[in-house]
Amino acid sequence: MHMGPRLIQLRRRYKLNQSELGRLCGVTKAAVSQWETGASAPEVKKLIELRSKLVFSLDWLITGEEEAIASRPHVKPQVERRRADRRRDPGCETRRQAHRRQSDRLVIIL
Repeated sequence: MHMGPRLIQLRRRYKLNQSELGRLCGVTKAAVSQWETGASAPEVKKLIELRSKLVFSLDWLITGEEEAIASRPHVKPQVERRRADRRRDPGCETRRQAHRRQSDRLVIIL
């Protein structure tokens, strides 16, 4: 079986149309359509480029084995860990919170 159904699943998971997916890896909508129907297969270089922008398993895409996609597809795993750590540490503040705290202390002297 070709990877077309998995490409469709990946594209739908990220709510992308064929043109948008094509832009992510530098191909046309027609090329993505051919990949999805099995008329042609993407170059490995294009899959690696796509993998650098979306979270999914190349093994899954190519073979259909392993886990398909992380639980939060739009966030890379290391970002997910940092967010979880920040939620656990009540003393940890975001950049925006730190900036607001600093701007609250600004005093204008005329």
